[in-house]
Amino acid sequence: MERRLRTSLCRAAKLLSAVVLLCVPHAQRSALRAQPGPTAIVDRVRINTGRLIDFHAAAFPETLYVGQQSTYQLGVFLTANARSRLPRNPEFIPPELRGMLSYDLGSPRRVAPRGAPGYEALVLQRALFPVVSGSLTIPAPQLSYVLRQSSSYFSREERNLVSAESAHLVVRPLPAATRPDGFSGAVGVLRAVARLDTANARVGDPLVLTVRVSGTGNVKLLPRPAFEIPWAAAVAAAERVQIDSAGPLVRGSKEFDWVLTPTASGPVTLAPVIYHYFDPYKEKYDVAVSLPIELMVREGTLAAADMGESAALLPLRTSAPRSTVGALVGRGLTFESREGLLIVLALVLLAPLPAVAMSVRAQTRSSAVPVGAPMTLDGLRTSPAAAAVDDVGVVARQTRRVFHSVVAARLGVSPQQLTSRRQVRRILRRRGVTSESTDSVITLLEDLDQQGFASSLHATGTTNAGNFVKRANDCFALIDAEAVRGGAPVPGFGAGNGSGAGTLLLLVALGWLPSSLDAQEPASAAGIPASTPAGTPAGTPAGTPAAVARTGSDARYDAATAAYNRRAFRDAQLRFRDLVASNPRDVDLLANWGTAAWSANDTVHAVIAWQRAARLDPLAVDLHEKMALLPSGARGGIADVPMVPVPALQLSSALLWVVGWVLAAWHVIRARKARVDPEAMVSSGHGAVLRGGIWTLLLAAVAAAGFAWWGHRALDASELAVVARPETMHVAAGTDSDAMGGVATGDVVKRLDSSGPWERVLHADGRQGWLPSLRLVALVDQSSASTTSGEPGMDIPVVPSLR
Repeated sequence: MERRLRTSLCRAAKLLSAVVLLCVPHAQRSALRAQPGPTAIVDRVRINTGRLIDFHAAAFPETLYVGQQSTYQLGVFLTANARSRLPRNPEFIPPELRGMLSYDLGSPRRVAPRGAPGYEALVLQRALFPVVSGSLTIPAPQLSYVLRQSSSYFSREERNLVSAESAHLVVRPLPAATRPDGFSGAVGVLRAVARLDTANARVGDPLVLTVRVSGTGNVKLLPRPAFEIPWAAAVAAAERVQIDSAGPLVRGSKEFDWVLTPTASGPVTLAPVIYHYFDPYKEKYDVAVSLPIELMVREGTLAAADMGESAALLPLRTSAPRSTVGALVGRGLTFESREGLLIVLALVLLAPLPAVAMSVRAQTRSSAVPVGAPMTLDGLRTSPAAAAVDDVGVVARQTRRVFHSVVAARLGVSPQQLTSRRQVRRILRRRGVTSESTDSVITLLEDLDQQGFASSLHATGTTNAGNFVKRANDCFALIDAEAVRGGAPVPGFGAGNGSGAGTLLLLVALGWLPSSLDAQEPASAAGIPASTPAGTPAGTPAGTPAAVARTGSDARYDAATAAYNRRAFRDAQLRFRDLVASNPRDVDLLANWGTAAWSANDTVHAVIAWQRAARLDPLAVDLHEKMALLPSGARGGIADVPMVPVPALQLSSALLWVVGWVLAAWHVIRARKARVDPEAMVSSGHGAVLRGGIWTLLLAAVAAAGFAWWGHRALDASELAVVARPETMHVAAGTDSDAMGGVATGDVVKRLDSSGPWERVLHADGRQGWLPSLRLVALVDQSSASTTSGEPGMDIPVVPSLR
């Protein structure tokens, strides 16, 4: 009787499976056939009859794609005797899963395993979805149960713990060769349906568009579809997920809402939503396409934004050229070609050479002067002072003065620098004099000072005087033999400070390395190649600013201005955009393009145009006033444009640098004369002032170069992007990760890293997270600098947005 009942149940299950296969779409039948039956683990494992309760685990299939479902089955095998001795249900300890998501499939099932009479199997199922490729291991699960020693109710209980096998999955990545451009990571067997919440639409009245993506797979991870609606402004709204895990396959649906605000009246068509996904059972990419929706949009009760006569127009910039003074103060002197920039860099690098060369020549000449002749007492006593008083003190003072003069001439320094013992020791050691010789010189100078200026000590006689002269000659001979010749630092920088001049040269050169062409100007910064504007008069030299080359009779500029004045903002935006493509350096055209885009409710292009214009002309007050109209995410933090004229600072740095080294060369010439008569330069009193002036100029050049370098970094927009659609920022790549707030249309972010279709960005408010790449538009299109066809860098789609 029991066997007949079991046979009847099996037939009913097969009939029910056939009915299910007939009811589901054909695209999902292969997925159902690929799943294991509820008794697959019973047929696969071998029961250990030596245990009262046996426990096993297995995964089906073991080789699959990322995002494909694998069914993980757990089988608990027990006899009727063991079942009667269980005081309570066993406790299942699940394994720790890494790199995959899991869902419980239905309720446990009881089956009778074949080949093991007397045993009953309890099968539990879980659906696993790997999210990374590679080899994944499912650790061994454990089963904890309590068993009485006998069938008596009062029998002693014994706790047991049994483990099952670990499972291994080989997860293959999705095929990259055949991956379509619009694929964003959806895996499963899906279909898409689109609907509107109303059939009555008017300009300015919002309506809700819902796209429902349903089918088999992990619908929780399905990304939001991406599509364009040219006749309405779209804002992403709520998302709803429904998951059904009662059957062998996890299935469900995910709904995505958009709030649409029509901007044009008349018959419109909502284009079919094309949703790309990967079918793991057919091993190919497929699409789910919704049906198009026809809609009639009536005129709104309020006037459209681009036809309101009462609204005040934002002023356009005039096309009048700037004066030379205005260009210097406002934009700085821009070097339009890299050749000119290289000439200035060469001037900066070659400016120190004259002063250094004359300094080396002066040292060579000074070392050739026969100052090393032995000093004698007869030579020192030829002066009237020495002849009048045969005093050792007088001889000591004369010896000290002559010794200072000849040593200073030999070392190429001023005699003033030898008045301090510490300075004498430092100069001698840096010129290569040994420590023993240096100590002898210091001792000699101390004795000369003591005998020459101590009034209580007077030792007359030629013996002591001759001893001073002999010691002075011996010390000078040591200095002349050990001190290096030439290589003296440029006068005005102090002894031994040649490395300081080299450091200044390096800092100024680094301040000039980021050229103004990359920092604030050109094609790469504007995203379009530099070209001669259409309508430029013949004979206009290359590199002439577009504002100067353009005349008031430019028909295209007049047409764009006229369209803006008659409030045809969309037309004016397109016309100014074409002008910018021909005149990428023209700040006025960029500003007018942004003004027209802002008036046409196009926040994305307004942010791009105004940001580019402000980075070309950071001192323009009117541009900063217009940028204040943008959302906070488009003008703060990393989107802030500092008022730093990089080209003007670079020019100031070069001028200060060259003037400082010209003064240094002049100082070398004066120092050469001072070495012939050292007291002449000391008595003049202008040497220290001149050295201070040289240092001030060179340090000011370094400060200007550093400020220019900082301004270049702050104005660089190569890593910035603009958010084209509202989106949720996630803590990790993938829609299954935790959200950390949203971003709005027009927000400026900085690209930090990328992972497939996701990018890690830094928001203007300081947040760091992940956004889909499809939602970002580069502020500066770096790839467009090398293209020559069409409008490179200007291929950003017109994105209507709500403010």
